[in-house]
This record gives sequence, structure tokens and C-alpha cells, in this order.
Amino acid sequence: MRRWIHSLMILYSILGLCQLQPLIQESEQLASQWVEIVQGEVKGSIVGEDGKPVIAQLRFFDSDGALIKRIQTDIDGNFEILLDEGHYNLEVSKGYEYEMKQLPIEVKKENPLNLKSISLTRLMDWTAKSYLCGDLHQHSQFSDDGLNTVEEVLIANLANGLDFGAMADHNTVDGNDEWLSLSQKLSYLAIPAQEITTNQGHYLALNTSNLIDVTALTSEDEIDQMIDEAHHQGGMIQINHPGRNFSFWNVGGQFDAIEIWNGQAMPPIPNLNDIDEEFAYNQISKQKWFDLLSEGVKITALGNSDNHDISSESITAPISENEQFNEWIAQGLYNGNPRNYVKVEEESVEGILKGIKDGHVFITNGPLMDVTLNEATFGDRVVSTNEAEISYLIASNQGSLEALNVIADGQVIETIPLAEDVPTLGTINLNLSNYQWVVFEVISKSYEYAISNPIYLK
Repeated sequence: MRRWIHSLMILYSILGLCQLQPLIQESEQLASQWVEIVQGEVKGSIVGEDGKPVIAQLRFFDSDGALIKRIQTDIDGNFEILLDEGHYNLEVSKGYEYEMKQLPIEVKKENPLNLKSISLTRLMDWTAKSYLCGDLHQHSQFSDDGLNTVEEVLIANLANGLDFGAMADHNTVDGNDEWLSLSQKLSYLAIPAQEITTNQGHYLALNTSNLIDVTALTSEDEIDQMIDEAHHQGGMIQINHPGRNFSFWNVGGQFDAIEIWNGQAMPPIPNLNDIDEEFAYNQISKQKWFDLLSEGVKITALGNSDNHDISSESITAPISENEQFNEWIAQGLYNGNPRNYVKVEEESVEGILKGIKDGHVFITNGPLMDVTLNEATFGDRVVSTNEAEISYLIASNQGSLEALNVIADGQVIETIPLAEDVPTLGTINLNLSNYQWVVFEVISKSYEYAISNPIYLK
């Protein structure tokens, strides 16, 4: 009996080895192909022209131009990162008013790279023209789909050159106290907010501290109640990404603002080629806004990043069959892309809110504009005339500008060529006697874009 059991055990062992042999061979093949990932250290600091620390953004691209990593410095302008050995192009930036410095670097394990002090030059100063820039729709870990702490989001805002911003987490105000407290220490104008996320669209309740507890909307009366609650708290309310999931257009004009440009989709640039609505709903939002303006509704257009991840690492390309979309998304999404430049009477939260309410805003992901019509600015009303004088200054730190379009009642009536990489200053006279409103947009040879709020004609 014992011999029989012993023989059976030997047989099972042989069969087991036969079954394991292919797995063993496969493991040996994988082991022979395995390459050790070797990393090296890169560190340094960013300073301004005065030698003082600057909070900035750093992007690392591989030799093919693919974005590998996006980081921010700490509040003292210092950074430190481990990267795989190899050659990279480092881009250092701080929003759209500073130079974008490019540095080729080589990373080696045995030779840590200390870049010491990298100096950034401020090329333009739109605050001198009474503009402040900010992002009013962004998320932290207090949203169920947000990846970053409140402090990380704030540092990302400062690194991208933003002067103000709002934390707008889904159906909660739990992060607002920390947002306001940290901002006071860093000379940043923080605005409390929340994104009211419902079955019938999303809404930004700006400058509200108490939760507006709405998750389902079934009628226009309930829309009115939601708007009234935001106003009762001294706030403003915006339709978020309406081209994606908003249907109550009969009461669209009762909102204070409309987000015509959401950073999770393609910029609303002209002539997009066969982009699915899933990725191009900003075009729908912009057209709906134009329709409201032509109906006589005065409503401020805004643009915000809707960012949930400051590193962009949750976004991978390609994610669409459209090459144009993949090319755009491969550069990554970030806080302040796009952003609102608001002309203010005073540098305060109250000044920003008034500027938004008055429509003194343009939206951009790069180009900067300062345009007047008979000395009136965005949001103003002027008497229509057959000799309207339009003065403009257009600039960019990215160097691919193409033209300034004058859009009257939704149609381009004049295209003004722009210098590609230097500021363009000029004046033009146009007959605007038959139009209700005029908007200005800057187009480029890439995905840089800017669009203003209207100057209203009467």
C-alpha cells in the first residue's frame, strides 16, 4: 500500500512539473528582457529678475516632445524630482505674462543635476492695465473625483500665475475654510464656491459659503429657487459646461454667467475638424451664448479649467480617433487653462465679482488682449456708429498668433493680421451702426485662443 501511494505521489509530481514548465520558461524569458529602471535627481530653484523666489511650473518633455512630467515648485521656489536617465527638454513658466524658458537637460543617476537658480523674466504686466486673472472652477480631494489637497491646488494656481480663484467641489463646501485660510498667507484672492451637481446640469455658486443642497432639478421653478439661494448668500451663479449637459435654455438668461469654455474639452476655436461633441462641447456653449446675446440677454461669459489633477497624469493620449484632439490633450490640462482676465476697480474679491458682473472679462489660454471701442471696454455700452474706432494691443508669450477677429452679432466682420511673436498695437475704424454687440477673438496657428465679452451697441 505504501509503495502504491509513493508511486502515485511521484506521478503527480511529474505531471505538476510538466504543467509548470511552460510557466517557468516564460518567467525566464521575461527576466532576461527585464531592464532596471535607473533614475537621477534634478533639483534647483526659480527666481525673478530681482533674485527673489518665484513659485513656478516645470514641465519635462522627452526627445520626441511628449510631456513626461508636470510639477510645481514649493512656496520658496525650490523643486526636486527623480526622473529616468535620459535627455529632456525642461520648460519653466509662470502663466502667460512671464517668459517660457526652455532648458535641455541630461539626467544621470551617478551625477545629480543641480540647476541652482533659474531666472524668469516678466514680459508683460496686465495688472498695470487693471486686470487680474483667475480660475473659478477647480476641484480638490473634497470632490469624489478630485486627486489633490487644497494646498496643492493653491500652489498650482500660484505656479501658473493666477491672482485669484475659487474652489468648487461637487456638492460640498468642506474645503472652503482651508482654501481661504491658506490663501491669506500667500497674497492670493480666494473665493469660496461650490459646484451644484444635479441630474440636469452643473452650476457654479460663486462666493457662497453655505451648502446649496440640490441634486435633482425637474422644473424651471426649481432653477429659480437655486439661483435665488445663491443670490441670497451674496453670491453669483454660473451655468457650467452647458454644451455638455444643460437644457433649461428658457431661463438661461437668469444666470449671472455662462461657462463657454471648459478646460476639459477643446478650446472653442473656429474650424475644428470633425471633433466629436464629447470633446468639442465648448463650441456649442459659445454658440448658445451668442444666441442669448442676440436675444438681448446680457450675461457674462467665463472660462475655467475644471481641473481635477494638477499633474495631468490622469490624462493619457491618445483617447480619441481625432488627431487634432490628441495633439491638444497630449500637452496636458492644468489649473488656469483657460483663465479669466477681469478688469477691476480694486484688487479685492469684491472688485473681482463686480468686474465679472459688469462683463469686464476676456478668456484665454495664452493670448492677452486690451481692446477698446470708442474708449469703451468689454461689458460697456456705447452708441453704435458708422465710424467706430477700435484700438487694440495683442500679445503672447507662446509665439504663434495669427489674427484678431471682430465678431458682430455672431459673424466675423473684420480680420486683422497679427505679428506672430511680438505684441501688435493698432487702430481700425469700422461701421457698426447695424449691430447689437461686438466680441473680439484672437486666433493662432496652434491651439492658443482668446475671446472677449461683448461691447454692447445701442
